[in-house]
Amino acid sequence: MRNRYTSSAASLLLGAVIACSSATIAEAQEPIAFIGHGVMFDAAGSSIEATPAFIESAQNFYIAKLSAQLQPAQKKSFDAHRAHQLDTLRRPSAEGSPAGDKQDALVINASLIDWLIKEVPLSDSGDLQGKNNLIKAMLRYRLFPPEIGAPYAAPQELLNLLKYQVPDTRKN
Repeated sequence: MRNRYTSSAASLLLGAVIACSSATIAEAQEPIAFIGHGVMFDAAGSSIEATPAFIESAQNFYIAKLSAQLQPAQKKSFDAHRAHQLDTLRRPSAEGSPAGDKQDALVINASLIDWLIKEVPLSDSGDLQGKNNLIKAMLRYRLFPPEIGAPYAAPQELLNLLKYQVPDTRKN
């Protein structure tokens, strides 16, 4: 009887260890493990330099992760909205900025992530929203040469585009 109790306890303990390690592995795949005091950290607790390449990579990760969880109607709406935003980005601006400004693309990605967070039920949506808000705060400053660190103001055309929100498909 004692061996069965010990065996059951060992099985439960092993199951808990495996579950915890699986969760840790899943979190380790995420580009930003956590944030604090305006800094992004990886799974090892090291601060992450907010380079344009890292921000774009992290945004692409979150967009892919969240959009994979959309229902077909949501996916159709998201794809149309994303295509419209990217098409608008590629057109030359009336304000004279070059078509497809890289920083503008990162601003659009942040907007898309906001929409996806609202649409996809997540247990950690607050954590992801905080990460996206930190990225948006970083995007208030130029990330690309020649004026790295200078204040950045999105062109009015982009701001108007981002004011338009995709309909909430959760009501359908």
